[in-house]
Amino acid sequence: MARFAQRGQAIVLIALMLVVLFGFLGLALDSGRAYLDRRDLQASVDAAALSAAYKYMNTSDYAQSEQAAAALYSNNERLYTAPSCAGLGTLAATCMFGDPSGHVLTLAVADHSIAGTSFTATGSHSIPVAIMQVLGATPTIRVSATATAVARHAGTGPAGIQTLSPNGCGGNGSFSLRITGTENTTMVGDVWSNGSIVQNGSATATVTGNVVDICPTIPPPISGITITPGSGVATNGWTMPDPGFGAPPTNAASQSWNASDYNVVRSAGTYSADPHLTGSTGCYFLAGGVYTFQSGLTLNGGLVANELRPPDEPALTATTAPMSGTISAIPVKALSVAVPGSTTVTVSSQAFTATSAGAASGATSVPVTTQAVSGTIPTGSTVTTTARAANQFWDANGVGCGGSFQPYPWGADAGNPQIAAATYGVEVTATRWEAYGVPSCGGPSPTCFLRESAPSMCRLVDIGANQFLRVWVSNVPGAMAYNVYISDGSCTGPFGLVGAINNTSTEANRTVSACAPSLARNQAPPNSFGNCQLGASGPHNFNGSNFAPDYSMNPPDGEAPPVGPAPLPNSDPGPLTAAPPAGDAANENYCVNSAGTRVACPATVTAGYITPGAIVFAIPGGGSCTPGALSMSGGGDVYIFSGQQYRHLLLYEPGPEQAPPPNTCANSVAGHGVTSLLGIFYMPAASVTITGSSGYLSTIAGGVICWTATINGNGSVSIVGDPSLGTWPPAVHLTQ
Repeated sequence: MARFAQRGQAIVLIALMLVVLFGFLGLALDSGRAYLDRRDLQASVDAAALSAAYKYMNTSDYAQSEQAAAALYSNNERLYTAPSCAGLGTLAATCMFGDPSGHVLTLAVADHSIAGTSFTATGSHSIPVAIMQVLGATPTIRVSATATAVARHAGTGPAGIQTLSPNGCGGNGSFSLRITGTENTTMVGDVWSNGSIVQNGSATATVTGNVVDICPTIPPPISGITITPGSGVATNGWTMPDPGFGAPPTNAASQSWNASDYNVVRSAGTYSADPHLTGSTGCYFLAGGVYTFQSGLTLNGGLVANELRPPDEPALTATTAPMSGTISAIPVKALSVAVPGSTTVTVSSQAFTATSAGAASGATSVPVTTQAVSGTIPTGSTVTTTARAANQFWDANGVGCGGSFQPYPWGADAGNPQIAAATYGVEVTATRWEAYGVPSCGGPSPTCFLRESAPSMCRLVDIGANQFLRVWVSNVPGAMAYNVYISDGSCTGPFGLVGAINNTSTEANRTVSACAPSLARNQAPPNSFGNCQLGASGPHNFNGSNFAPDYSMNPPDGEAPPVGPAPLPNSDPGPLTAAPPAGDAANENYCVNSAGTRVACPATVTAGYITPGAIVFAIPGGGSCTPGALSMSGGGDVYIFSGQQYRHLLLYEPGPEQAPPPNTCANSVAGHGVTSLLGIFYMPAASVTITGSSGYLSTIAGGVICWTATINGNGSVSIVGDPSLGTWPPAVHLTQ
């Protein structure tokens, strides 16, 4: 009886299940249709937004751009009635098409200044539901899609600093770029943040370029940021992508270096341990190439550089007013050292003679014997004296590695004829063969290039009857030899090459006292030189058999005056684009082509060009983050430059765009004295804190690409973007 009472229950259950299954079937069919319809609609609004942006690039007219978007939308959605639009020519337009599906297209326009003009297209319409309507759903559902395209008329400038983190936007918290501290930061080039820019404390910043962030709305409430008039604007922009630089070529040669290793010249290669230079570390010269530091790099003491400088750099200043006609004094910036009486002072290749009284240190005028000026000598012209500069480059930070030289007469050289008894002016330059792509080299080839420094100060020597000339040099870091140039009678020139002196010493820096002895005119140097482990070259004899100055072989251009007050040394010759034989022949402003011929450096990275002596620091990921990737706390001076063959990359740390693992360790860069980092810092997955105190050129001259950055303006901070850094050219693109 009970079994009979249960008969027929299965039919009820099956009926209920059929309703549920029918609902799922309806949901699948109707939602699938809606999905396909929305995909088509997305393609239509993408095309509409791009059409508006392209039309705007050609017309700069909102109305025509919005009409172009509506026409293309209508065509792609197969609507055969003319759109009826309201608000054409304004920042918000709405178009309807009178079709059964109720298509509506809205267009929103936003002007983001240099970041471009955006067109946001939103399309919507209704589609009927089929099976779901039977189950009580509404007869239609609304489908919509949105796209934004940007039209950018003008390209942006190179980024002085670019932070890739979206921090500060969309609830990510924190910041992408922070400017803090108590003093002003100077940035040349665009400041581009993929997140927010914040300011703390009393810090200020002066930007020659554009300031772009993603959030908050620009103009941002960032006090203290001033844009140089006419150089740029502040605006919201779009996410700037990681440029994705490839890794520099790895030099697998195993190298070691630590604070108790006193060899001055360091070689490119792979360093498994952090050198950890601190405290009273001495001077180190870096040969050109790629330096891979697998455990990070700490530079907090001494002086590390790849600059090739001469011994006895001359005391230089600059004119403060134009000179023409007949003059009896040269107006100059305050002298760092005294100008001795009756010595030669050279300005724009014109020689003048200081009066017997000379000029004291700090003077702003050099009295000279009355003389007519040829043409007009402009303000800012370099004034070269025959005094030794008070601040030698290789003496920076107290390392005491600045060298000297001395010409002096010597007695008869048995078996060799004498030279003419006379007074001669003598200058020397430091030279070095720089290898590229090979471990070492010693002569001209496609992988070996000569570097020659600017000339030293001029020293006079008096050669008497039955005497010859000797030249002695106390070494400067990195020099392999010294070219000797002679001028007859004085320091006015012209100077001709008379020969070279090889440096056979292994330069060390453990003891460097008295490396530049003060010697009187014609005085012989000391016989013992044991307290200067940099060593000496020579003395070299120039007698009647080898004394034949070649006046077709002149020294390179001289150095430029310091860019600021003491303790800054002289600057390298320039400018970057100077046509040879003018300009730099040794350092950051020096270029050769693939044939090894010296050429003017291009302003941007150009294939086939090489900067002899350029270096790259590469710090891979996966290592210890103690104390960090690059740690410069400000106790050491670092003056290094990259070059053409390395795309101006000076610091390379891999990020998400490169082979794993990325380097996410924190970096700290603090200026000190003459610290100047001439190249691009690329650390797309890492943070960096940049602190001031450098007075030379720029703390970083090349630009910074990083995840987040803090600029701590507690001293002089200057960041200059490299012209080769990725910019946004005029373009049209979708952003969403």
